[in-house]
Amino acid sequence: MKYIIFLSFLISIFTFGQSDLNIDQQKVYTFLYNKENEKAKNLIDEKFIQSSNKSDQIIGYIYLADYYNSIKDEQKKSEALQKAKNLSTKGSLLDKAYVDYGYARYYEKLGKNDLFVKLINQSIKSFSKYPNENFMLTQLYFQRFNYKSKNPLEKDVRNDAIASNQYALKSKSNLLINFTFSNLGYYYKQQYNTTENKLYLDSAQTNYKKSYEFAQKIKDPFTKKRSIVVYYLNYGSLASSLPTNSFDETIKNYNTILNLTEKDSKFSDITALTYNNMGSAYESIGNNEKSLYYYTKSYELSKDNKDIFPSIKVVITSNLARIYEIIGKLDQSLVYERIAKQQIQQNSQEQFDNNTKALDVFYQTEQKNQQIKQLEEKNKIYTKNKFLYIGVAILAIFGAIFLSFMFYYKQKANKQKTNLLEAEKNEAELTLQLEKEEKARLKAEQALLALQQEQLQKQALATSLQLKHKTTFINELKNKIKEDKIVNFDRILKDERLTDDDFNEIQNIVQDVHPNLFKRLNEVSKGKLSSLDLKYAAYLYLNMDNQQIANVMKIEPKTVRMAKYRMKQKIGLEKDVDLQAFIQNLEL
Repeated sequence: MKYIIFLSFLISIFTFGQSDLNIDQQKVYTFLYNKENEKAKNLIDEKFIQSSNKSDQIIGYIYLADYYNSIKDEQKKSEALQKAKNLSTKGSLLDKAYVDYGYARYYEKLGKNDLFVKLINQSIKSFSKYPNENFMLTQLYFQRFNYKSKNPLEKDVRNDAIASNQYALKSKSNLLINFTFSNLGYYYKQQYNTTENKLYLDSAQTNYKKSYEFAQKIKDPFTKKRSIVVYYLNYGSLASSLPTNSFDETIKNYNTILNLTEKDSKFSDITALTYNNMGSAYESIGNNEKSLYYYTKSYELSKDNKDIFPSIKVVITSNLARIYEIIGKLDQSLVYERIAKQQIQQNSQEQFDNNTKALDVFYQTEQKNQQIKQLEEKNKIYTKNKFLYIGVAILAIFGAIFLSFMFYYKQKANKQKTNLLEAEKNEAELTLQLEKEEKARLKAEQALLALQQEQLQKQALATSLQLKHKTTFINELKNKIKEDKIVNFDRILKDERLTDDDFNEIQNIVQDVHPNLFKRLNEVSKGKLSSLDLKYAAYLYLNMDNQQIANVMKIEPKTVRMAKYRMKQKIGLEKDVDLQAFIQNLEL
């Protein structure tokens, strides 16, 4: 095979399951597509492995297994898959589907095709139950297509390629759509090479052009450039097979690639492949000089490039050996034939070593899993025996428990009966106590009520006496005025003494009601109140106003106000404090 298309490279990395809506999963795929492995590893650790969500962790470990596969670390790859499997033990159907997919690819590499087919079909069935897993289904169908393409006896290869493209369109991922159209172009080109049916050639051309259309829609600049370059590389190899056999169109496509990649070290692998294909194009028209030129450039750029697969390096070296043979430089041809054989041997040895290591890790893992399974079985047996022994022990003591149960029950019943009687007794005593307390409370309330009534009667009596005096005095004055008699001052003085006697009686009544009133007034005034002041205080305590007090004491209301003002000063009250309210509310 002189021409090299880029699909074989894509197959090696197109193995990462992701959902339609998870941006982080799409970023992981993009990083790996662009061979930015460390960026992919950091994103896997940060967004998936360190997540608190178990499902995210499972997906993360599946991705991590693919990362370790890219750096050929079989041990860590196997460990990552095992961690994903352990987490999915009690997970959802979707969690198990991701694990099945991871192990399907693992078994395919080991050559265990029966396990691969079983798990890939199982994974497709599971993911099909979820509406937003078109991204994942795209890759599942492609994986199955890739497997069937390598096995001539397999059928429905085309259906899987079409299904992969249809799910890519549903996922709305321009990168996946671009790739699946490119994959269909590759499929139809291979069919044309086998059958020479030009309908296949037309289909190949159509699908390659659609891949270019969606490559233009990719937003990430680096990914977009890589996808466009892949299109020109694949379509360039197709152009030589077109009916017009347009050599110029083929070279034009390859020159377009070189304009995009020659000065970009990130695309050195594609540049090397392009040089090789240009050498093949010039060889096909007999231009051996230019063919040798481009084969040589391809070899020099590819021989130490780790991004180029060993099998492709063999093709490049073999092409260079052949062109030297064609131009008659047999010594040079022999040199590169030997290099090609060394590459084949080295490649075979590396594959053998990798497969051996992978199988060794696989069998070690299987052995550990088997040991774990045996231990689990032993634990199950032990658990069963333990429960059996416990059951026997329970039955052994159950009889003793049953025999003592009746005795215990009877004893308990007697105790309950005793407790019931005791409770009834306590309830009766409590009821009796409550009745006594209620009677005592009623008696106290009655005594208090009687006292209050007595106090009210006394207060009413004082008021009655005051009014009686006032009425008598006024009536006497009226009669004297009517009779037009001369006023007898001795009589007035006598009336005043009666008034004093009345006050003494009132004072006695107040003291009977509140014996501490005058004592408290003397305390708050610090002994500054005179007997006259106390007289005013008594009237104020009986709720008499200024006019009433003036009438009783035969003085002007102004005099009463002045007396109250002096009392407030002696007691030390503020101007805004009412003296009468203070006396009536005085704490006795």
